[in-house]
Amino acid sequence: MRKVVNFIWREFIYGGHLQCLGFAGITYISGFLLNLKTSWEILVSVYLIFYSIYINDRLRHIKLDELTNPERVKHFKSYFFLVPKIILFAISCLLVILFHIGKVSFTIFSLLVLFFGLAYPIYFKNLTKKLIAFKNFYVATLFTAITLASIIYYSYSPDYSILFSLVFFMILVFIKSILMQILLDIKDIKSDKSLHLLTIPILIGEERTFTFLKISNSLTTLSLLLIGFILRFFPGQMLILLFTIPFNFYSYKLAKNQNYYGYILGSGEFALWLILILFAKMI
Repeated sequence: MRKVVNFIWREFIYGGHLQCLGFAGITYISGFLLNLKTSWEILVSVYLIFYSIYINDRLRHIKLDELTNPERVKHFKSYFFLVPKIILFAISCLLVILFHIGKVSFTIFSLLVLFFGLAYPIYFKNLTKKLIAFKNFYVATLFTAITLASIIYYSYSPDYSILFSLVFFMILVFIKSILMQILLDIKDIKSDKSLHLLTIPILIGEERTFTFLKISNSLTTLSLLLIGFILRFFPGQMLILLFTIPFNFYSYKLAKNQNYYGYILGSGEFALWLILILFAKMI
């Protein structure tokens, strides 16, 4: 029993499920801001899209990950022979749900996000050899696109006040996603150097990157949430996301001390958003 529990925990931590829960959280919060009900079909679709993308990326970079993520690779190798089947199963489940939903626009949107996610390690990642931090902007764009899921699902045309709420939220998600990816680039310095990628930690160094992240994350979170609240783009419940500032500092501290859980916590920040918003709605 202990081995089963340990495997489930490692799978949750190393298998991308925490991050995928965060993407579902982004979708839920955008629906909350739009006063739209977020159905289980939307949330599960988003989860399956990003799980397929995540596990495909791990499959393609397993040799490079051995340089920087040995524990994750060790867990991944325990069921490595099943990974192609898992990807196929996840995509098949997604297609079944999209067929069940029966909405052409949402199906096209979902498949496009899936396509560009799966295509990233094959066609787009190497552009970071020429364009500084390209992969950060690419990944952040995919994350931000998910904020549109509810609008597309319901074919919703919001008024200007609600539209500004969504745009402000998209800016917040985009910037925070870039900063999240920069944090993850720190642990990948060795593998990224071997690929000659132009990431921020490689260009300015690890120490300066942590300083940049602390300042940028604090200013972004504080300014966008307060301005959004003052201009009434955000309801008062959104201010609970200010608690992510000490959360960020804690994850940076762990990462700086070579504790891998710092990176896990940092990459799972959007899951914390979901928990905080659900808690704020309860009170």
